Amino acid sequence: MSMKRFMAFSLRPLLPGLLLLLSVPFSIQAAGDMEGLLPPVSCGGGWRIEGKPLFYDRETLSDRINGEAELYFPYGFDRLAAARYAAEKHPAAGMDVEIYRMGSPLDAFGMYANYRQKEGRALPLAAESNLSGSQLFLYQGRHFVHIQVTGSETADPAALAECARTVASRLPGTRNRPPELAAFDRSETVRGTERYLPQSLLGYDFLNRGIMTDAVVEGMDLQIFLLLDTSAESASAAFEGYRTQLARGKVEPVGNVAAFLEGVDPLYGPVIVMMKGNCIAGALKFSGKKGIRALLESVCRR
Repeated sequence: MSMKRFMAFSLRPLLPGLLLLLSVPFSIQAAGDMEGLLPPVSCGGGWRIEGKPLFYDRETLSDRINGEAELYFPYGFDRLAAARYAAEKHPAAGMDVEIYRMGSPLDAFGMYANYRQKEGRALPLAAESNLSGSQLFLYQGRHFVHIQVTGSETADPAALAECARTVASRLPGTRNRPPELAAFDRSETVRGTERYLPQSLLGYDFLNRGIMTDAVVEGMDLQIFLLLDTSAESASAAFEGYRTQLARGKVEPVGNVAAFLEGVDPLYGPVIVMMKGNCIAGALKFSGKKGIRALLESVCRR
């Protein structure tokens, strides 16, 4: 028997199964192990699931959130599970639940911080949560969750919170915040303003990834940042790279292991950056210098 005839013969019994697989929508094939995260019947009292859940991966995410998908990829997006829950008393109203699996707990936090509303209200569920109007955002472990009421001019905050509790109870992972944020657990920083940038901190490729937060020092508002995953060598390269970007950049050594860099960033104005061993921390958008160096030193002692 020729090889061509052998291949045709051996594939014939598999064709019905292959055709069935190809006929299944790709979003269903993308389910992976995400299906069990969605409440199977209801998302709180009076909100029952409508239709079947939908699943998306990196290839199909834009089918769900066209125009926003690219925002998720730097944060290690892997899968999305989505379902709609209809209000039993008002069928036109729906509760859309989207559960995104990101690359790590820090990535999930990063997406949450991107969408968190300044005027939103924190709820005691998941690692962190934010309720604002008709939307609720939360994260836990690697999962970022967006819940939104649609088809109604008003949204019941209690119903959103109940649905969020139902979803959070099904998510793996702990309710702890990512350990990388611990460097900002201090009295000078403003809780709820932390952000994670997975690449090009401050818009500079040589600064790689890092975290930022608002802070108040000596009654003065400012922002501080911390680079992540730096070695002594990469920290030195980042420090020197940033020096070349600043106008009137001046380096002041502090002993044998630390140095401060002061200058004017073309985008952010005056900046102060500290390098100590493998730590790079900086401050910007300040109106005075008092207390800044001490704050940066405390961040690098984390």
